[in-house]
Amino acid sequence: MSHLFFTFIILLVSVLRLPLSVVFVILRSFSPFIKMRLDFERKNLIESASSPFAHSNQKADLTFLVSSEGELEQSRALIEKALSQNNLIEIIYSSPSVEGKCQKIFESHKVQVRLLRLPLLSASPFSFMYFQNVWQWVSSDVIIFCRYDFFPELLAFKFFNKKMILISGAFKKMSWFKRQSFSFFSYIVAATDSEKEKFHNLLHLPNNCLKSCDLRIPRIIERKNLAEITLQSKTEISQYIELLKQIPMTQKIVFGSAWASDLELLNRPEFISDLRLGKIHLTIVPHKLDEKFVFGLKQKIDRILGTGFVEILNQNNPFKNSAVTIFQVGGVLCELYSHFQFAYVGGGYERSIHSVLEPFFMGCAVIVGPKIERSTEFDLVKEVLSDEIHVLNNPNSFYTLYMEMSLNMNKSLNLNARNLAVVKMQKEMEELCSEIIHAR
Repeated sequence: MSHLFFTFIILLVSVLRLPLSVVFVILRSFSPFIKMRLDFERKNLIESASSPFAHSNQKADLTFLVSSEGELEQSRALIEKALSQNNLIEIIYSSPSVEGKCQKIFESHKVQVRLLRLPLLSASPFSFMYFQNVWQWVSSDVIIFCRYDFFPELLAFKFFNKKMILISGAFKKMSWFKRQSFSFFSYIVAATDSEKEKFHNLLHLPNNCLKSCDLRIPRIIERKNLAEITLQSKTEISQYIELLKQIPMTQKIVFGSAWASDLELLNRPEFISDLRLGKIHLTIVPHKLDEKFVFGLKQKIDRILGTGFVEILNQNNPFKNSAVTIFQVGGVLCELYSHFQFAYVGGGYERSIHSVLEPFFMGCAVIVGPKIERSTEFDLVKEVLSDEIHVLNNPNSFYTLYMEMSLNMNKSLNLNARNLAVVKMQKEMEELCSEIIHAR
């Protein structure tokens, strides 16, 4: 009965999308956010990248649904494998943050790729004027969801006899809606082995339709192998990278994807003293790179350390060799981790920690804040090496943990176990990609 009720809701909401979209259009003049989102979605109507395959009498082989950059990275191995086999693919993305990377995929594969910004505010059961129907745009018979973008009109693809596949599936932040949504998928790739067991208990899918694999690992290893080349291409950081190479591993720390709340880790007299005296070099890569966010971090560090100890490194500011460097250069955090053995990953005092797979497989000991419940990456690292990722419930304990780890660094990092895990995961991913691409 519960499933029937859920199905009814999906159909009802999908049909009601048009009147809701009309309301959003009316409100467009009164809300800058609605106007910005509608303008974003209307690019679908004018850009060649969004022209449906059906307009040229073609049919896509696979359709991918992603939201964040992280979801695109989770899907990238499958996307690249499909493109290498001359498949036609459609990518639907809901967030403007991922548009740049999606556009790059299109630019390098214009014949094989089509892009659609998900019409959240201009959706309709049929297309006319500015209103868009995602059902008409999608031409493939296989829809691949990444993680959790379970919008009703997307789940409704099930009623069009589409094969629904979920990758990076997890029970994080479970709800009745999410639990019911899982039943729409006939093939699921869980994020971890423990998540796979939960799916098995809920859905009872056959073994050949339920797997576990993190699809980001090969991509991270590829970036690791090319790290120096990638960093060398950024001429504005060349002096900074040369300095990092000269500093012993036990005397430098990186804060990745840092928020202002993460800077509470600095509030320890011994840590402050070591930074001021140059005994430790700290690099901070902000979660956001806009001027307001970065300057806010600098102001807070100035209040903690005093003025003159922190610099902002970007295209306009040459490197000055300060005690603390705020790294305002995008796109190379993963590569940057290769020059450190101590990595604190931010977000643990906000909503959730950010990616821990990148620093972990780049060879770092990883430290995070307490908000780990939503992170399947944390679970995966714990499955590989449970004693090489550490949770700080109290930010003041960071310096103590760092000192303990630096004294035993040669013993504490089991790089061999990480390499073995990578080999195993790469093999699993190759098999998985082949299965999914030929699922139709």
